[in-house]
Amino acid sequence: MEPLSEEDWSCEFRMDITGTRLLYSHVCYAIETWPGSPRRPTEEQVYLLDLRTKLFTMIIDYNYNYGSIE
Repeated sequence: MEPLSEEDWSCEFRMDITGTRLLYSHVCYAIETWPGSPRRPTEEQVYLLDLRTKLFTMIIDYNYNYGSIE
């Protein structure tokens, strides 16, 4: 089996809404406390901001479709 490059490798996992909310909260905390560049790579902040948006979208989708307003 030929090794994959980092760009070609991916994974999937399942998470319930509680886990999604907890992860969202932690990502928001990570953004708030992010020490900045050059201490941490700028790409990390870009990734965290994108992840926060995606998680928020998932939570809003759940709330819209299942009526939860937590």
